[in-house]
Amino acid sequence: MRSLPAFACLLVLMPCLIAPPRLLGQGPPKGIANSIGMKLVRIEPGTFKMGAGEKPPASRAEWMTRDADEAPVHDVKITSAFHIGVYEVTNAQFEQFLPKHRKRLGKLATKGDDDPVNYVSWKDAVDFCAWLSKKEGKQYRLPTEAEWEYACRAGKTTTYHTGDTLTPRQANIGLDKDGKKIGPVRVGSFPANAWGLHDMHGNVAEWCHDWFGPYEAGKAVDPIGRADGHARITRGWSTLISSAKDSSRYCRSSNRSGHLPEDANRYTGFRVVLGALPKTTPLPEAMPPRHQRDVKQTITKHKSPDPAEPFFLNYATAKKNPHLPPLTWGPYFSAHNHFASVCVCPNGDLLGVWYSTVQESGRECAIAGSRLRAGTDQWEEVDLFFTVLDVNCHAPVLFSDGKTMYFFCTQSFQGWDYASNMMRTSKDNGATWSKPQIILDRDNPLALSQPCSAILTKNGTLVLACDGDNHRDERVMTSKDGGTTWAVGGDMRKACGGKYVIHPAVFERKDGALAAFLRGPQPMPVVVSKDMGASWEMHETPFSGISSGQKATALRLNSGALLLCSFDNKGTLVGRGTFAALSDDDGKTWPHARKIEGAGGYMQLTQSPDGLITLFGSRMGVVAFNEAWVRAGK
Repeated sequence: MRSLPAFACLLVLMPCLIAPPRLLGQGPPKGIANSIGMKLVRIEPGTFKMGAGEKPPASRAEWMTRDADEAPVHDVKITSAFHIGVYEVTNAQFEQFLPKHRKRLGKLATKGDDDPVNYVSWKDAVDFCAWLSKKEGKQYRLPTEAEWEYACRAGKTTTYHTGDTLTPRQANIGLDKDGKKIGPVRVGSFPANAWGLHDMHGNVAEWCHDWFGPYEAGKAVDPIGRADGHARITRGWSTLISSAKDSSRYCRSSNRSGHLPEDANRYTGFRVVLGALPKTTPLPEAMPPRHQRDVKQTITKHKSPDPAEPFFLNYATAKKNPHLPPLTWGPYFSAHNHFASVCVCPNGDLLGVWYSTVQESGRECAIAGSRLRAGTDQWEEVDLFFTVLDVNCHAPVLFSDGKTMYFFCTQSFQGWDYASNMMRTSKDNGATWSKPQIILDRDNPLALSQPCSAILTKNGTLVLACDGDNHRDERVMTSKDGGTTWAVGGDMRKACGGKYVIHPAVFERKDGALAAFLRGPQPMPVVVSKDMGASWEMHETPFSGISSGQKATALRLNSGALLLCSFDNKGTLVGRGTFAALSDDDGKTWPHARKIEGAGGYMQLTQSPDGLITLFGSRMGVVAFNEAWVRAGK
């Protein structure tokens, strides 16, 4: 094992604006070493301002300097001293606890003994601390988010502990001095902050103790986060370059990141704290978003349109579509709202979701949502549906089997690719949701990216159709046990002669075969599988091929007819724009088609028990119609 940088070089006290009483003119922090060679420094009690901004950003310029989750800035008091690791935990140190971790070195994990350990889940980090505590008879743990920011700032109120800028010479932000991409490097390779701590900005992100939740205004004393949540905080960012090529933005002292607790990945490690966890009571879970409040658990009786009479409603024309105020800059965004999904809740409500972002590949990409209560015709104001901080939460798909609601999306690291696919379920009409479960990891040899559509077959198999990672293939995932375990099928693209096809709109044929319409070639292809997705064969359709900004959707109606909504790009069917087409023979013939005004982009269909069909598209374009309306077209 190579020796770590000399500890003496760390103990340099830089001028600071705010610092614990002990550090004001009283010399450098006191360092100690433990039984496995870790070096730690003592951090004295003190106060600091945590976060950034009094309110969420109100403009793009403000958003470029801080995120909505960092507000409001608030005073925090740390009442007890603690020791914190000078360095991030290394491979050699972690492998004393878990020797088998060495098998990963040099593949996707970091390579050297003194490199920061990565590919550790939150529980792995907690278990390491428990092992070290037992070994030494002392209490080791992860830092709280407040302790981490306090230690990172080291008395500074600037954007970074280095000042208001951070360069590749000051921290490992994924670029070397010549601007070339690099990964994590040996701990301590960059200068320490004023309190002797290395790599608080960059190298690998670091797990913290806390569940994520919004900050509250007012002074906080020894905060330890929320009582529960679905994501654990990480801090410090890493070598992961953002889509804007400005990873230093995510390394800011106040920036909050996070992961699902089981999301062990190449960008995240941890450092330890020696000292008791504050006895503070955690904050309660934050108030749920609008679409999760006051959700009825019984079916609401209401007057429905006569199914025999053609009916069509454009919610936007009626000014009843989901409302998102302009100049919204987090946690959801007015800038770009795309890739929509919708389902009928078991109680008759409609729930629509889509991703909301500044740019599709951005780390800010989150899932927004809105509910249409049964018996009403006004979609509610938009609210956050799901996010994990600084992880591109992409490609939402909603599906309900009449009892359980399913939500799928990705946790993406390279734009919308290098993604883990995850699932949540709800058994109470979306009032509450299960914790996210990763159903296919990003490092799986058959890793997939965007979920595109989902169905439940007649034999009870859940089918989730997905794009391949980096659009290299198109496959379905299938589960015969309600989503507990999943299998990955064969590549649809091979059936299309290797042509570029994406965004499968999956449905089940009457004979039990799976089928999916695809975007790409002219004319639009449909692929069919008689072995539940293991293999596919391609057929042409009479429809125009679709392209950028377009995703088709298919639905088996209550009547048994097959409905397709897509785009007449050649203008030969109904005129250029969105259309609905109906088939009574599984797509052999399509005698009915109508143009749809008011919905487009990336769309999904759903149908209520009363027969009303809802088409939800990008930019919150929503329309409703019935089968009689489609059949009135030729």
